[in-house]
Amino acid sequence: MKKILILFSAIGLISLTGCNNDDDVAVVPANQVVENEVFQVGPVNFAYDSSINMYSLIYDLNPQILPADMILVYRRTVDPGANNAPVWQLIPRTIHNGADEIDYDFNFDQGTILFTVDANYDLQETPTYINNQIFRVVILPGYDSSARFDYSNYDAVVKKFNIKESDIKVLK
Repeated sequence: MKKILILFSAIGLISLTGCNNDDDVAVVPANQVVENEVFQVGPVNFAYDSSINMYSLIYDLNPQILPADMILVYRRTVDPGANNAPVWQLIPRTIHNGADEIDYDFNFDQGTILFTVDANYDLQETPTYINNQIFRVVILPGYDSSARFDYSNYDAVVKKFNIKESDIKVLK
């Protein structure tokens, strides 16, 4: 009986290890141009939206993105240790300032991006977190299979997807 159980276990193990998802095929419509894109939004000021009880900003995507596309959003900040060099931080992001917390986030659909910022205190006390904000939006085609890639490093993302600084559109 033990030998049969071991045999079934071995067969089950072999059959399960043979499965993977590496054979997925993405179909892109013939009339669609598929490319990576980066654009910069800002500097912009957030406005308080009482309907969602936080500061927000809506950006319209023109043209709209495809349903399977992925969006990454990075917020510009500075590195005081490197002569205030610009640093791009992936959002969602929580900034801790002592006991205070500031949360940057976003939602998107095919036609719009909703940027939000919220805090556990009144953000009007620190307007630097809601005024003159600059974001970089990276649109990646839905067919990309780089699921194991670390998207938190903006410089690595633009290098991986061959995006040049000169290609970045600055929008307000």
